[in-house]
Amino acid sequence: MLLRMFLVQTKAHFVWYFRRDGEMMFWSLAMPVFFLVLFSFAFASGPSQRTSGFLVPGIIGAQVLSSGFWGVGVMLATFREKNLLRRVYLTPMPPWVFFASLVVYRMAILAAQAVILIAVGGFVFGVRINGNPLEILAVLLLGTATFVSLGTIIGALARTTESANNIASILTVPLAFLSDAYVPIDRFPHAVSATLRLLPSTQFIDTFRAVSIQGASLTQYWAWLLMLVIWMVAGTVVSARTFRWV
Repeated sequence: MLLRMFLVQTKAHFVWYFRRDGEMMFWSLAMPVFFLVLFSFAFASGPSQRTSGFLVPGIIGAQVLSSGFWGVGVMLATFREKNLLRRVYLTPMPPWVFFASLVVYRMAILAAQAVILIAVGGFVFGVRINGNPLEILAVLLLGTATFVSLGTIIGALARTTESANNIASILTVPLAFLSDAYVPIDRFPHAVSATLRLLPSTQFIDTFRAVSIQGASLTQYWAWLLMLVIWMVAGTVVSARTFRWV
């Protein structure tokens, strides 16, 4: 019964997404590729393969941030505004099933984005994925769960879709450019870059880049993975205490 609820709710997320923002599916898949091509040429100071090798995991990481803050936070605020959350609350489905379906729903979209970016990076710029596929998947799952939990806080606190959009924008855009996604933070003064490495977004993106492109082992980044787990648990606890269904 729980599995059936989970599958039905996951399908409902996709149906809602396509019906409400079908055109956004195109842009969510096309814009990362546009950024990859644009920044690969704009930021290239040597071989484009090296620049693209930095950008592919960085842009995928930025999409994980966006998926949590915009894809989940704004979505929950919209659901509440349209009284859809109240309908979910009145069903016999446990809340954890609803949120687990959100994670899987966002993971599916992220997987499509990642496959397209890796394909374009490989065919156009010669980028190679050298890491263990299972370790790469593990980092992506942890990152997605972390930022979905943090995005849920936005959905819990924002009263309207507009306010959720504003909060998501304030968080996503600066973090994407200050977390080693598009611009190497080593170019900042040491004091600034050291501070930026304390951000969960930087820790996720750098770990994902090291594991996927450089072929590093997860054991080398256990401290950052532990920090991501702590952020995930903290986000889950805060959102559970503040989340409103109506």
